[in-house]
Amino acid sequence: MFDAMHTPDNVLLVGGSSDIGVEIAKSLARRGTTRFVLAGRDLEAMQRSANAISSVATGEGVSVSVIFYDVVAEKSYQALLEVASTELETIDYAIFATGALGDQDEDENSPASTLEILEINFSKLAPAILNVANHMSKQGFGQIVVLSSVAGIRVRRSNFIYGSAKAGLDGFAMALGESLIDKGVKVTVVRPGFVKTKMTSHLKAAPLSTTPEEVAKATLAATDHQNASVYVPSAIGLVIGVYRHLPRALARKIPF
Repeated sequence: MFDAMHTPDNVLLVGGSSDIGVEIAKSLARRGTTRFVLAGRDLEAMQRSANAISSVATGEGVSVSVIFYDVVAEKSYQALLEVASTELETIDYAIFATGALGDQDEDENSPASTLEILEINFSKLAPAILNVANHMSKQGFGQIVVLSSVAGIRVRRSNFIYGSAKAGLDGFAMALGESLIDKGVKVTVVRPGFVKTKMTSHLKAAPLSTTPEEVAKATLAATDHQNASVYVPSAIGLVIGVYRHLPRALARKIPF
């Protein structure tokens, strides 16, 4: 359930070692959320995330559980919901932060790698989101946060495999939110630009880059106001709004 300040009691973080996802969870812990379940493949990294969340919690009796979840495994969406709904009395707030950037140059020459990027970022993640959404519909309330990317708003040559996966995820999540309007469940799609995280540490920071902390702050503001989407930073929304409408020949000349 949620209190008067829209703080959830129970939170599910899918992608339990995601820098952005953990910062969102920490922000909720500071507000008073006391029950978290982190789901992902790296149990050791997730335990560090659990400790970080616990260390900033302000509520009494905080509990952070870690469960194994492999998004690309067969019917993993079923196992995720079964375990999460056992650990949590209700799933009030679910953050879907699973993602993999890949290596565009290598992935273009590897159908198997391309498939993996598409599965992690979209095709195997979407059923998990839908399954949790249906569960929330039955309980009559819930908030879903989906971490998308500006890379999916207009897919670029430089990262079209990752970008196309995020485009699919973004469209899916936005339309899912529309389908849930009268069911008490809200979906917020978060569209960051370049975020300084473990996943991007080998890359040169792009203009208008941001941090996990700033993304978390913007995410909570968006869910507080039940916004369907949010760009982080907000200025990048203006930039991508112009870029997405440029003629193809002109857009091709922009070096990013």
